Amino acid sequence: MERDQTADDESESSESVDDEGLRRQVLEVDGEPDYASGPPMDGFEYLRRVAYEARQSPDIMRAENLDASVFSTQSAGVYAAKVDEETELAPPDWAKPNREWTRRTVGDFSDLRIHVSRMLASTSTRNCSGASGTSAYPRCGDRRAWEKLCAEIVEPPIGAVLAMDAVTCAHLLRHVSHALCRYDYDGDNADFEEIIRLLRWFHALCARVDLPLDPDTEAGIRSAMKGVARGRLSVVSGEDALVAHFNLAIAIGGGYFKQWRE
Repeated sequence: MERDQTADDESESSESVDDEGLRRQVLEVDGEPDYASGPPMDGFEYLRRVAYEARQSPDIMRAENLDASVFSTQSAGVYAAKVDEETELAPPDWAKPNREWTRRTVGDFSDLRIHVSRMLASTSTRNCSGASGTSAYPRCGDRRAWEKLCAEIVEPPIGAVLAMDAVTCAHLLRHVSHALCRYDYDGDNADFEEIIRLLRWFHALCARVDLPLDPDTEAGIRSAMKGVARGRLSVVSGEDALVAHFNLAIAIGGGYFKQWRE
């Protein structure tokens, strides 16, 4: 009986401690604070004042007159803006890929990323040039040189994809994405080969970029989706070869990276 009483006392003691919740003292101090002495002269006096002020605070504090609509309106506004963009740039029916094609394409792209990752892991000698500058590709930190290479080559070499590091890849992906967003697809100077170059680099860099994406790269891919969607709207016939290239980019940016919704 005495043992049961002791267990009950310990249980009650434990419950009383647990009830303190976040107000439990980590370092216990004795005595009352001495506010008349000015600022606390040591840690114990500081803890006395913290403990005293905590005892004066109610267990539950309620904030009055908060306008909850301010918070909900901000998030809803961002979502609505995204939906409006996607609705405004929706393609005609003849330019829409079917769901089965999109699902299969996203699966193939996921397999491609796995293949590239394995190639990167098995590459013992990186092609990024060091101090000697003997590589066929620019130094990983030389962003302008990589941008120049990207501008000169229509078909991204697999050696270049494997040579660049994660930081260079993310930078180039943002660079290409912004170019896709800014491109004047309806202009008189719109060039088929230039568009194909940007789309192929976008595809290659998306296959290489590390996950998870940083916020700037996510925003870059979404800007590419807006540009590609505008480009698809500029096409007047389903027979145009660009339709398939635009749909491939949107399947990658939207279906895989979730930065666009058809």
